[in-house]
Amino acid sequence: MRQPYQRPDFINQRKYTRFIRKDIEVTIVKSNLIGYKETIKCKLIDISSTGVQISTPLKLGTNIKVQLILKFGTGKTFKLKAKILRLQESVHYLSNHSFPALQYFLKNKAAPLKSLHLFESNQEILMKFRDLDASSVKIFTYVPLDIKENHSLLFILNNGEQQKISSQIDQYQRLINNSYGIKFEKMSDKLGDHILETQTDLIFK
Repeated sequence: MRQPYQRPDFINQRKYTRFIRKDIEVTIVKSNLIGYKETIKCKLIDISSTGVQISTPLKLGTNIKVQLILKFGTGKTFKLKAKILRLQESVHYLSNHSFPALQYFLKNKAAPLKSLHLFESNQEILMKFRDLDASSVKIFTYVPLDIKENHSLLFILNNGEQQKISSQIDQYQRLINNSYGIKFEKMSDKLGDHILETQTDLIFK
């Protein structure tokens, strides 16, 4: 008689699925040799029932034990013993660009802005932007800018209309962000269950 198939080893998928959540506050508590506790707020990148990946501009060190406090938007809080295992450092650059006012061009409700492009001496630089108004914009790049070179911005509207204009860099910063992989001392089934119960978007790694 043929026996029904059984998997020899059941793999708990919660252990391997890393969820991307925006409703979880992360706090790390570090203790030094004399018992002083330092509390550090961090940004959550992803989470599973075995650990988290977080980011912070601060240096935390690696191969050190910490307490991790996870507070969900529901108010539920988990306090877990954990260990910082790895560090990945990333650098990007923030610049504030001012330009002659384009109020009428940018406030065209019939044709909103489709894209914005940055050029350094006619070479396009990959970037992201925020805080755009009629005469300035903040720009993030992953490569340094040469502030001595000429810069220009190309605005493209949804209707295809374009406007290229010279810009002036008013402020320029080099920003360092640290991403840490943190593993819980023990896998938490209760945490894994709560992640699944409160997951509203199918966003995971």
